[in-house]
Amino acid sequence: MPTNQSCCIESCKKEPKIMCLGCPELLYCVSHHKQHQDNLNIKLHELIDECNQFLNEIEIQTENSQKKHGLLKYIGEWETKSIAKIRQMAQENREALVSYVANFIPNVKIQMANFITKVSQNSDDSEVVDTDIEQWTEELERLKATLNNPSDSTVREDSTEFISKIYFKVE
Repeated sequence: MPTNQSCCIESCKKEPKIMCLGCPELLYCVSHHKQHQDNLNIKLHELIDECNQFLNEIEIQTENSQKKHGLLKYIGEWETKSIAKIRQMAQENREALVSYVANFIPNVKIQMANFITKVSQNSDDSEVVDTDIEQWTEELERLKATLNNPSDSTVREDSTEFISKIYFKVE
């Protein structure tokens, strides 16, 4: 490819013999083309190294994503706070129930003592009839039910949200 041009490197006066495929307007002498190719190879290897480093970063993030990802950390904090709220509410209700039971059981005990006294007074009486036994049996069952499930107290769930919900969304 004889031309009147010289190598594209300014200081070189050699006749260009090779055209770079990536930049066809540039013509190189053999030695400068070799240099150009070497420079391109160096840049290519640097790019490959950078790609490999990035792949390593991706692998590290994949392996540690459950520990390091900011959104996972936020979800974990929300979970911890929510559980703390639930435990606090449960503890408050337990304490209220224990206090109630401490006052309630003695009242049932008094009612039971009165009931036993009433039944005992009639145990020697030959005038006890079937309806008396049925009535006392019903009263005993009512006292048992009252002890296990007091009619003046309940545990209920409030339908309003006690714990805020969180949602993950990809936009």
